[in-house]
Amino acid sequence: MLRVGIIGWGGMGTRHFSRYGRLKNAEVTAIADTQAERLCPGGGPVRTNLGANETGIDPERHRLYTDPQELIDDPGVDLVDICLPTFLHAEYMQKALRAGKHVLCEKPMAMSYAECRSVLEVAEQAPGKLMVAQCVRFFPAYEYLYETVRSGRLGRLLHLDMWRASTPPTWSWQNWLQKSDRSGGMILDLHVHDADFVHHLLGRPRAVCSTGAVGPTGGYDIVDTQYIYEQKMAVRAAANAAMPPPFGFEAGYRVAFERGSLRYEASDEHGVTETTGEGVRHPELSPIDGYEKEIAYFVHCILNDEGPAMAEPESSAFSVRLVEAEKESIETGRSVEL
Repeated sequence: MLRVGIIGWGGMGTRHFSRYGRLKNAEVTAIADTQAERLCPGGGPVRTNLGANETGIDPERHRLYTDPQELIDDPGVDLVDICLPTFLHAEYMQKALRAGKHVLCEKPMAMSYAECRSVLEVAEQAPGKLMVAQCVRFFPAYEYLYETVRSGRLGRLLHLDMWRASTPPTWSWQNWLQKSDRSGGMILDLHVHDADFVHHLLGRPRAVCSTGAVGPTGGYDIVDTQYIYEQKMAVRAAANAAMPPPFGFEAGYRVAFERGSLRYEASDEHGVTETTGEGVRHPELSPIDGYEKEIAYFVHCILNDEGPAMAEPESSAFSVRLVEAEKESIETGRSVEL
């Protein structure tokens, strides 16, 4: 049984906590948050743009810390799950790796590619395994797209259009999500999901060409990027985190192949719609969400001494490099080679 400590008891920390509760080979034994009031049993739900998560703290089962370093030093913790604000990711990944722990860290890996490289250098020398929680890679609708492209069953990919949009994030600790010096802006917090999936699916692009606008965070909260590959295909991803409050959250994709198409919208009850010359169908997808899948996958990797091939740290670091190139393209008005 893998013993897990979660650092950061906010929206993602509580979401991860509930997913560990569905596994038979891992259990949460410790929780850390600098806000002592958050660690009280029976605390109210933690809200995010994806809904509310119940906290479920039990002092008889969970050791509680207001100092994250004490959790890292706890000999009863094998895996440290870091669900802290982005500007703290690099610091705490390195602390946990140096302490000999396995580490799962929320996306994005860090605030900059330089910070990512510093983490990778520590990880190379550490005994524990490292994975960044690139959850979109594990969500069933995106797994279906990945398998369709890789199998070639609908022929060559011609056009990929991905998007996600949200109201400004107002629920974070000290409002860190709306401060670009702490979150990197929504280009790094929200859009990074699709930027990451593009290169996970198709490999590293040759160049990017982006347009964008500054939004509520003071950073780039609106972005539209063309990913340029040697192959003749059109690949685009866009994000907008400045939508009015009634909008909520939406994400999806439209994909054209030589012999068919796929369409997905998060709010569509049908899930994925596949259209070919034979008609329209809605493939049955796994009922397990990406958060549970990514956590179960990394636990499996640890227990079986395997590297996280589906989300290697170098790949997650490149996602941050990709976003940096997109920012440069927005600022210069030119495409940026990678």
